[in-house]
Amino acid sequence: SVLSCCTCARSLPPSAKRTWRCSRTRPSSMAMNGTPGARVCVYASSSAQTPPAFLAAAARLGSLLATGGHICVNGGGRAGGMGALNAAVASGGGDILGVIHKRWVVDECEFSVESAGKGSRMLIVDGDDLTSRKRGLRDSCDAIIVLPGGPGTWDELFELVALRQLGMSTLPICLVNTDGYYDGFLIQFRRAQADSVLKVAPETLVPAFVTVDEALAWSLRQVANGPCTMLAEAAAASRMSYRGDASDGASSAAAAVGVPVTSSTLRRFANSIDGRWVSTHVAVGAGALAFGLALGAGLAQARA
Repeated sequence: SVLSCCTCARSLPPSAKRTWRCSRTRPSSMAMNGTPGARVCVYASSSAQTPPAFLAAAARLGSLLATGGHICVNGGGRAGGMGALNAAVASGGGDILGVIHKRWVVDECEFSVESAGKGSRMLIVDGDDLTSRKRGLRDSCDAIIVLPGGPGTWDELFELVALRQLGMSTLPICLVNTDGYYDGFLIQFRRAQADSVLKVAPETLVPAFVTVDEALAWSLRQVANGPCTMLAEAAAASRMSYRGDASDGASSAAAAVGVPVTSSTLRRFANSIDGRWVSTHVAVGAGALAFGLALGAGLAQARA
């Protein structure tokens, strides 16, 4: 995919386009004490019908980021929560780094970064989907705060939650549960942990806060303290437990349809780290075979 950088998206010359490379370089932004500000990414709504309470929370966060000398990284929109966020950052003289897909530049949906701080710019990504945009947002920040939003915000949220549980990312992320908007998600997280399909505590994966003030304070502490070792340890423990779980997969699947299957071969594979992939796929295949046998037996009995 192609990523372009500009302070005015529409005036970008074709020669300025370049292939995306994550350099993790920090744009010039200084906190009130003269130290470099954090790069805080914010996921938020883009709908013009976003409720006033959500807009107020976004504007409050934008003001806090500008006052603290932090860089506001976001999807670069001018409507909804993103619009309120960007307008507040610009009003406070703060810097904005927008990462936007070119389809919304063509539709003139992007925020005008010229009204913000001198270090502001817009990165334009291309592609058949939003993969490059999501990667660009994550690679350009130190922490992520999730405000109320729709399916696009949820996609961004759950992709990082999955990566954190797998130990593939230590990027801090938290929710702002304005007016209980994310209550349903929090209930689902707890249910998943209770049913043992989520092996990392929800509050470790993605803590939730009532106010943006609390969310920002937590995020800045994570940036200052470095990667969460608890998360890495939990991910490692999850990978080890997977070895045992995979070896029992075929037996569990077969038992569900009443067809016994021995698992000695699967256990032998699972005893080797290199056998994890094989044991999982054999387990799935055995389970499918057991289901097929049971289904065939049922059809034969019905014909009789």
